Amino acid sequence: MLTKKNTTLNAEHPVLPNDLFVSCPLALEEVEAHLFVMALGCLTNYSQRLTFQLTFGDVLPDMNADDQLVRLDKAQKRLVQPLKYEGLRLGKRFSHRIPLFTEMSIDQDTGLVTGVFNDYLRQFLSDLAAGYAPTQLESLLMRR
Repeated sequence: MLTKKNTTLNAEHPVLPNDLFVSCPLALEEVEAHLFVMALGCLTNYSQRLTFQLTFGDVLPDMNADDQLVRLDKAQKRLVQPLKYEGLRLGKRFSHRIPLFTEMSIDQDTGLVTGVFNDYLRQFLSDLAAGYAPTQLESLLMRR
């Protein structure tokens, strides 16, 4: 489970902390971080739906299709888990879970990874993409 602890929020509906991904110990594996960053790169400020489409080769070049499928399947399982952050609100503990993606598919027949980011995260994802170079963001997501 991807987790952040000790976030204090007082809003009726929790607001995402500005540094959720940066300060959250995501500890993504290399393939997971690369897939996330490449998917994020497919978004534009004008996207009505936060969709992405990548080929297996975009994410894992120089690897056979069977190995690509195994590694992408593992990455998919982890990336579709919701982020979890916890904290105190008016002296009471709370936890909040929010998925990064509303859906993600891998299809060996077409060689495509497709998905939709959670629209609730639209502004946050846009800020994240604008604030970091892809290699820098990958590095931050993989830090331990």
